[in-house]
Amino acid sequence: MFKTENYYHIDYFAQAGVTETCLYSLCNLIQTNVDFTDVRLLTSEQSHAFIFKDQFGKYYIIRSGFASGYSGEAPKGLAKALAVLRRHQIDIEEVLIPSKILNKLNKSLLTDQDIDFIFQQKIIRPIRLHDYIYSFEGEVNQALKQKRYYPLELPYSIIDDRIFDLALLFKQDPDSALSKAYKRLEDIIRERTNINESSKKLFEQAFQGKNALLTWDVPDHSEINGRAELFKGTYMAFRNARAHREKEETLVHQYREFLLINELYLLEEEAISIISDK
Repeated sequence: MFKTENYYHIDYFAQAGVTETCLYSLCNLIQTNVDFTDVRLLTSEQSHAFIFKDQFGKYYIIRSGFASGYSGEAPKGLAKALAVLRRHQIDIEEVLIPSKILNKLNKSLLTDQDIDFIFQQKIIRPIRLHDYIYSFEGEVNQALKQKRYYPLELPYSIIDDRIFDLALLFKQDPDSALSKAYKRLEDIIRERTNINESSKKLFEQAFQGKNALLTWDVPDHSEINGRAELFKGTYMAFRNARAHREKEETLVHQYREFLLINELYLLEEEAISIISDK
């Protein structure tokens, strides 16, 4: 019986010859996928691509938007890609493949036999991966500091259910999502405590002092005070400015602020009511 179809699961990413798409795809793949068991830099003359294999035997291809041997964007991109992999402590080996295989890879046409062929190739020794980075080290280090190739997304798995709708709204209107999140949290705490105050005074009466109504089951009182100060500090540092003026901020700042307010929701959910003796 002849094999008539591929059985390996292969996902292809990026656009061949377009380095930026390859870098964005590489960083997205690293951030969103499980641990990889094998990673190869595929070299065909001066062109390069990547293949990743995960623990489930699934393969991920980054098409050949990388190059080497001259001082252009594609070689700089290869240096950045290798530096990113090194930062994530992902082991990588380099193998040589014929141009025919690289062309099939770029067209999303690799067969099971092609995959087997790639992983049967002799690993290049001595290792020359650092040579691809060396000429562009300064620019590479600057790019890594900026982290601009990583996808900017909210981690939905840790978002409190009570603001999940606002996490979805955030993509279209970050300022509105943040403003509503602040107001909603105050309403939640007012409803729990019947305290008719707002912002700083609300949190002081709810969490601090001998008449506090909410607390946390932690062994050290300083932890309780520290958590209460997080509520007050967040509203003083971020919410008040957002409520009273237009803020000059980047999208990165807005993502950070949403995660900060999300942490307050999670802390509020963990807070327990104090039973009064009166």
